[in-house]
Amino acid sequence: MSIKQLIEAPLVVVTNREPYIDERSDHGIRTVQKAGGVVSALDPLLQDIGGQWIAWGSGNADIESSSGGKRQVPPDNPRYTLHRIFLNQDEIQGYYAKYSNQGLWPLSHMLIERAQFSRRAWQVYRIVNQKFAKRASSVTPERAWIFSHDYQLALFPAFVRRTRPDVAIAHFWHIPWPPYTIFRLCPQHPEILRGLLGADVLGFQSDVDVDNFMNTVERTLKVSVDPENKTIHWQNRIVHVKSFPISVDFDNIQELVQSPRISRWVRGIRRHIERRDQILGISVDRADYTKGLLPRLEAIKEFYTLYPQYRERVTYVQVVVPSRTEVAEYRRLYERVAKKTQEVNGQFQSSTWIPIITLRHNIDRPRLMGLFRAADFAVVSSLVDGMNLVSKEFVAAQVDKRGVLLLSETTGAAHELENEAFPINPLDPEGFANTLHEALSISADERALRIARMREHLQKHTIYDWMADIFITLKAAAQSYV
Repeated sequence: MSIKQLIEAPLVVVTNREPYIDERSDHGIRTVQKAGGVVSALDPLLQDIGGQWIAWGSGNADIESSSGGKRQVPPDNPRYTLHRIFLNQDEIQGYYAKYSNQGLWPLSHMLIERAQFSRRAWQVYRIVNQKFAKRASSVTPERAWIFSHDYQLALFPAFVRRTRPDVAIAHFWHIPWPPYTIFRLCPQHPEILRGLLGADVLGFQSDVDVDNFMNTVERTLKVSVDPENKTIHWQNRIVHVKSFPISVDFDNIQELVQSPRISRWVRGIRRHIERRDQILGISVDRADYTKGLLPRLEAIKEFYTLYPQYRERVTYVQVVVPSRTEVAEYRRLYERVAKKTQEVNGQFQSSTWIPIITLRHNIDRPRLMGLFRAADFAVVSSLVDGMNLVSKEFVAAQVDKRGVLLLSETTGAAHELENEAFPINPLDPEGFANTLHEALSISADERALRIARMREHLQKHTIYDWMADIFITLKAAAQSYV
């Protein structure tokens, strides 16, 4: 059964970021489609079945392009309605920069010393969640399904539930859910839990996240929790709590990397590498402290120190895209990564070789997937990660089956790929270096076998399977409203 056939009610998607933004340019206003796994999967679905999408209108021309905050998208062939929530600078700072990204984000990733909570920011966070809920309540058809997302909108489900008890709500929490002893450090943690429990289905990346959440609810709110059936009895309703490991559009990545243009580009990269007897490694991250960027550079330095035979042979390309530049800590991290990279290069580079090449800007998706296809190894060394789709994108792009994946043990992806990826501890630079040496030493046949097994898993567990699983669960929950 297709996803379209599963959906038996009007669908409303609610996210912090919007699928299309309008921006001013020298040639007038242009509409840009935003990249990302969830957006890339849900946009075609809504184009097919119609519906509504509610999101923060962050483009600098969004207001003038939206009559009454509404925009028909895609602009060249409108298929559904995008409802934009407009925020002033105080709201952006309080809701997004401070409470979400300086409070909930680091705490959920168990980086306690980085978490900062402000009561003023909390009030703004609450107000913005109410804005989203008010819009959703007014535009959502009767008995519709709402699919909302992530830590920025934790209060949204309960706010909607108060005014629209007829709708069925699935909310997916994309980042880790920490143990009770950590999450309770959020001063407003009971309100966050009550907000999320407004949903009928709560989705998390892993069973560990589910268990942590249910334990947090039981110990905080003193309510009936069924750990066997993964349900919570709350306000005369049953909330279903389940793990739905998010994935990638496997077939789309296959098409991208095997297109004539990208295939030619990859062949050019490989000719250059093989002519010089080189080995190409890659990592792709936002400049975020949860991604383990500085410890990874320390491990690369250790690798060149312990295994000098790889000097002038292994070239490591790190794509580091600036992130949340409105937060000073993120800007400082970006500067520290640049300084550390310069230090490693200064120690090992020669007149004809630079160990680490940094790409500091977004690369268009086809070429990024092409880099994954061309690479001999990829490194994902997050300190903590709910899933990490870069690892899955690398595997999906490896149509030539030459690459190996080094994957942090503390990512959600490690639960699925740990048997074939090479596990690394991001805080053990010597062990990391030894694992990289081991990965580069295995035979071509073993590389092909490992990557083939991971690719087989991803073919059976795509982002569409992820959505289908959520909608099947929501469909069952929605029966209580019939």
